[in-house]
Amino acid sequence: MRMKATFFGVMLLACVVVAAAPARAQAAIFKFESDEFWLNLHKFLHVLGSAQNKDPNASREAVAAAPGEAERGLATLTDAERKIWVDAVTAYAQGLSKQDPIRDQNLASLELRLADLDDAGNVAGAMVDESLRALLERAAPVYRKAWWPAHRTSNRAFVAATQQLLKAQGQTVLQFITRAYQMPWPADGYPVHAVAYAHWAGAYSTWGNLLIVSTSAGAGTSGWGGLESVFHESMHQWDDAVDKLLTAHATAAGGRVRFNLSHALVFSTAGEAVRRVAPTGYVPYAESAGVWQRGMQALKAPIEEIWLPYL
Repeated sequence: MRMKATFFGVMLLACVVVAAAPARAQAAIFKFESDEFWLNLHKFLHVLGSAQNKDPNASREAVAAAPGEAERGLATLTDAERKIWVDAVTAYAQGLSKQDPIRDQNLASLELRLADLDDAGNVAGAMVDESLRALLERAAPVYRKAWWPAHRTSNRAFVAATQQLLKAQGQTVLQFITRAYQMPWPADGYPVHAVAYAHWAGAYSTWGNLLIVSTSAGAGTSGWGGLESVFHESMHQWDDAVDKLLTAHATAAGGRVRFNLSHALVFSTAGEAVRRVAPTGYVPYAESAGVWQRGMQALKAPIEEIWLPYL
C-alpha cells in the first residue's frame, strides 16, 4: 500500500500542476443538438444491426428495447416500406454494426459528419460512400414515418430536462470539475448530440470530441444520472493530456500507470461533483452500476484514500 500511496500522491501532483485558464462565466456549458435526423437514423440502424447479430451487448438495458420498438413501427408500414427497412438493418448487421465508434475511428468520423447535417440536410453532404448514401436515403422516409417523431420528442425532452438541472446546478458542477483538473472548458460549450439509441453504454464520447447520449427510457441518462453522464463523457476531452501527465510522473517515480486510471478518475470526479448537488441519497454511476467490480477494483481504495480527499 505504501508504494501505491506514493504513486497516487505523484499522480495527484500531476493533476494539480497542469496549467489552467481561470474560471469565468460561460454562455453555455453544453451545446445540445436534438434534431439531427441523419445521425438518429444511423444510430437506430446500428443498434438494430447489433441486435440482429446477437451481439452480447445488445441485451444491455440502454439498447434492449430497440428491437421491440422497431417491430411496433414496422406494423404501421406498407409491405414495400417494411422491406426497405429490413434490408437496411440487415446491411448494417453485415457491415457497420460490427464496428464500435469507441474503438473504430472511421465509424466515429462518419458519425461526426452525420451530426453536422440538420434534419433537412442532404446525406451526400456527409461525404459517405455511395452504397451507404443510397441505403440511408432509401431508409429515411421510412424512419421519418414510423420512428422519427417519437425519437425527436424523446431527444427534446431529454435536453429540456437536462438544461433545467444545468440551470440550477451546472455552474457548481463545472467549477468543481475544472478546479479538480485545472483544465479549461470550451468557451462556447461542449457539444452533446441526443439520439434515441446511442450505444449499449447509454452515452459515449469518442474521437473528435463527439459525445452522443441516448434519450430512450432505460438508458440511464435521465435526471441526475443524465447530468453525470454528460459531464463524465465530456471530461474525456482531457484524456490525452491527463494520460501524458500520468505517464511522465509515473516514469519519473520509477513506476507505471495502472490501466484505466484516467477513466477511474473521471468516474470518481464526475460522480462526486453531481452527488454533492443532487438530492440526498443520489448514488454515482460507478457505484450504482458496479463499475469498480468490472476491472477497476484495484483502483478504488487508492482513489478513496488520495483523490476523494483532494476533491
